[in-house]
Amino acid sequence: MERMKSDMSGAAAVAAAEKDGRRPSEDDLLRLADAARRMNNTGVYSNTLEKLVLYYPKKDYWSAHLASIQRKPGFSDRLGLDVQRLKLANGLMTKADEYMELAQLALQAGLPVEAKSIVDKGYAAGALGVGDQAPRHQRLKDLVLKSEGESTAGLAKNVEEANALKEGNELVKVGTVYASMGQTDKAIELIEKGIAKGGLKRPDEAKLRLALAMAANPKTKAKGLQALRQVGGTDGTAEVAKLYTVVMQ
Repeated sequence: MERMKSDMSGAAAVAAAEKDGRRPSEDDLLRLADAARRMNNTGVYSNTLEKLVLYYPKKDYWSAHLASIQRKPGFSDRLGLDVQRLKLANGLMTKADEYMELAQLALQAGLPVEAKSIVDKGYAAGALGVGDQAPRHQRLKDLVLKSEGESTAGLAKNVEEANALKEGNELVKVGTVYASMGQTDKAIELIEKGIAKGGLKRPDEAKLRLALAMAANPKTKAKGLQALRQVGGTDGTAEVAKLYTVVMQ
């Protein structure tokens, strides 16, 4: 117990460093995370893992934190796609099923261009297109290509329909599709219009999608990274936004 108290006292050192604008010691953070884990203090544990990722973005810390945030009470399943994207961005995907799941999540979200990119990365990594599951991988690839063509053909109509609606949800959605295609100028325009219209089901997520589009655009990258740090939400949106600042630097 005394050891746990001593380790948890590292929280004061971490807080003092952050207050002074300094990066907390990696050892202090590790001791605090270990103590919180042993005491089953999930809140402190997850928050400390987040700090490790933000200050010392190593693969082990990423893996532990991405697993921990999905277990937090109130974390929305909707953000599963974002969690898997962060895994991919940090080289944490090695299995065929992981690439398959992420590509399918992207398809379900109406983002076939992103799904194609994921499948292509899976093939390039040697995870897809090999073994007795190769025909299954090929079927997914064929589905992705078909969906990509259909989505691209219908985008202009989707924008027209979204503009005609009273609320901005569909504008945010179609703007996110443009962002996934790399057309960030158009994405920013549409998502901003959607937010301005109001009536959003998930305003914090709309801000996340706008910030991501801005951070992916060289002209607005700095502003987008700042916007990511300011995204709120109690369903995991804020945590995910902070993590994107690391991979989009």
